[in-house]
Amino acid sequence: MNIEEYLTILTGQIRCKKARQGVAQEIRNHILDQTQAYEQDGMEHEKAVELAVREMGNPVEAGTALDRIHRPQFDWRLFLITVLFSMAGVFIMAVTGALGQNAEWLNRQCLFTLLGIGITAVVYFVDYTFLGKYPLQIYVIMTLVFFLYERTGTRVNGVVVALRSLAYLYVPAYAGLLYKYRGKGVLNLVRSFGFLLLTALLSQWFSRSLYIGMGIGVICTLVFLYTALKGWFSLEKILFDRKRLTTPVLLAVIFIFVTLAFATYILCFAQDYQKIRFAAFLHPEEYMDANYQLMITRRAINGAQFIGESTQGTIIKPFVQQDTFLIFAQVVAMYGLAAGAVVITAFAVFALRALHVVKCQKNQLGMVLSAACFLLIFFNCVTGILMNFGLLPLGSLQFPFLSRGGSATVMYAVIIGLLMSCSRYTHIQTNPIEGIF
Repeated sequence: MNIEEYLTILTGQIRCKKARQGVAQEIRNHILDQTQAYEQDGMEHEKAVELAVREMGNPVEAGTALDRIHRPQFDWRLFLITVLFSMAGVFIMAVTGALGQNAEWLNRQCLFTLLGIGITAVVYFVDYTFLGKYPLQIYVIMTLVFFLYERTGTRVNGVVVALRSLAYLYVPAYAGLLYKYRGKGVLNLVRSFGFLLLTALLSQWFSRSLYIGMGIGVICTLVFLYTALKGWFSLEKILFDRKRLTTPVLLAVIFIFVTLAFATYILCFAQDYQKIRFAAFLHPEEYMDANYQLMITRRAINGAQFIGESTQGTIIKPFVQQDTFLIFAQVVAMYGLAAGAVVITAFAVFALRALHVVKCQKNQLGMVLSAACFLLIFFNCVTGILMNFGLLPLGSLQFPFLSRGGSATVMYAVIIGLLMSCSRYTHIQTNPIEGIF
């Protein structure tokens, strides 16, 4: 039996078509290496090939064993956590007053939650590699759709509220662009960095939120730096002699540059009320009118008990009924620091499970996409909690599972679905991870 005949029988036992090519190449390389070793011992080529193939074992048995390994895997833990936390989120929104006193709001949120779970399941079955094949087309189409929606969508105080959540879908789209432009060359580096800045600007423009624009910019910057550390752009060879500047130092320079770019943007392009919010955070006593929500939040947290409602337990409720970005502070004010610790623990459990998906990835696209989704979830959880403790300026925030409305639910459903899709194809290696880690 020659090599091709052996591989045809072996790969025929593997049901996942995506895995066949990678498995065949891996087995072929092993056979060729063993053949070369036999030839170096003086064996003729044909006999060496025949012996190397025979040593691989029965192709049917070997293929069946590989089929059990190289096949889509369903991440039951992540899916069950998603379902349980989605249900818990609706319960928390109901008991904290975030859904108001109208039963219609509760019914709508339950419907949105069921829809989100369904979207997660659908995206799970979608092959995420389409983001690596058509990233620029997806990015352009998404931008056009957002532009049309921004012009025609329902506005509240001059803002299409749904875009404040949907803008976060730029993060996985940017991950696809990084995968497209990976590799050596100054042009790829410039393209990746240019799309980073463009993504931050578009996100801010569509959402009309400086916080969301900066947040997405920071997330994309972290994803960019992560891929750079993986050696995708060979930064030392492109810009500097390795002996003069190491990768960590160079990445630190890039991060500082991006930070200065955001600071410059705030100073030059932010609206007056946005600048006042930053000033009010730094000097709350001088900007009492502009800082009212922040002061209320700090009062509620400072007056919280370990268990049970504080004397300030109801002061945040009007704000939570308008928008759920202060819902964590409301939980602490109504039920105590212990309840807040439970919420933080739940966020940590979900983030760790998402991080597990990142660590298990065996191909480059799965690595960068899962990392982008994880960083989005982690960033919003951490900054949201800090904001609710009064340690960050208040801004438009979307908590996972705790944000009211359909757009936030749909956005996180897509992000979690992409994470599950990456997990589904973890053992199907299409493009190995390369880099310094």
